[in-house]
Amino acid sequence: MKIGIIGEKKSVLAFQALGIQTFGVSNESDLNITLQQIREGDFAVIFVTEDMMQKYGQEIELLMRGALPAVLVVPGVSGVGEKGRESLKRIMERALGSDTLVADP
Repeated sequence: MKIGIIGEKKSVLAFQALGIQTFGVSNESDLNITLQQIREGDFAVIFVTEDMMQKYGQEIELLMRGALPAVLVVPGVSGVGEKGRESLKRIMERALGSDTLVADP
């Protein structure tokens, strides 16, 4: 099983050194090709940068419906935003059965 990351090219290039398959996406056509490759591949985990989730959330959420791959939203070059927090909250709820994240003061 493989691990991949979807994001802007400058955000994902460093992950190649870790053996993670990178998918640099700059438009919807790139995303559609990427999603097809992921569906046909043997991926266990797909990381998605927050900026990609904000732009193409509906398309990417289709991957989240199955057991695999696990889709995790990570910060991009612009830092942490609400999408990453929401994604982590959903993952924790699925794994633990309850919301364990406390809202910011």
